[in-house]
Amino acid sequence: MQSENPRDMLIVEKQQCPVCGEEKATFTEYEIEDAYAGPIAIFSIKCQACGFKNSDLEFINPGTPAEYTLEVESKDDLNIRVIKAGECEIKIPTFRISVDSTMGSEGFISNVEGVLNRFKAQVELLKNDDELDKEQKTKLKNILKGIEQVIWGEKKMTLKLIDKSGNSAIVSDKVQTKKLKK
Repeated sequence: MQSENPRDMLIVEKQQCPVCGEEKATFTEYEIEDAYAGPIAIFSIKCQACGFKNSDLEFINPGTPAEYTLEVESKDDLNIRVIKAGECEIKIPTFRISVDSTMGSEGFISNVEGVLNRFKAQVELLKNDDELDKEQKTKLKNILKGIEQVIWGEKKMTLKLIDKSGNSAIVSDKVQTKKLKK
């Protein structure tokens, strides 16, 4: 569980937005105590002019760069804690989908089901693109069906986090961890 009272919140307003350049961005930084991972610094930016927003996190005591692999085999596994830093790539090889670790990638604390719901929302947006052909739309519909089957406990899948920063983790005895070179 996260603590309810963030420590030492820093808010800096009227900063230049990295997207639109207007001086209407607010930067926020604070620290939480995560029961599983210890102290974590949370950073966010939100622009009142263009609506841009982003967030990231860093462990106060970063871990080792690693690749985490979790076999999701039951509905209970949907509750496993996932801590993803912005620099972390997240993959679901079962469905051949991923989110890379580009600058715009957000950090978050969630669980496996929350990760699936994030992917589901993105796939739903993509499938409505008028420029996609029938085959591409069918593939996206099949991915959505597969994600829902995992959420219902009817299908198994693999979840991977590849984090070179040491600021991500899957918190479970079931996770396989492989150290990465810095």
